[in-house]
Amino acid sequence: MTILALGFVSVLVSIPLIPADSGAAHVIGYVAGALVPIVVVGFVRRMDLDRRRSPFYVPQRMFRTAVVALAVLAVIAAGLHVWPLATELAS
Repeated sequence: MTILALGFVSVLVSIPLIPADSGAAHVIGYVAGALVPIVVVGFVRRMDLDRRRSPFYVPQRMFRTAVVALAVLAVIAAGLHVWPLATELAS
């Protein structure tokens, strides 16, 4: 859960960069708000898969919900940072 929390912190770090007019700020926001959380989701899912092999594994409903929420927030952050970059590149 700690690693998953770091993914949420990464998305929160990218939120203040959304209204910025700088392309560099949007690239940093994209990396912090989209790429890092998706890597965290993959890593956490892999760790969970390893734990499922144990006979003492107890599934946690909150964990699954948190992983989905982080993935959704990462996609939203990606869209909010990529849109201004794409608009600037198109003009």
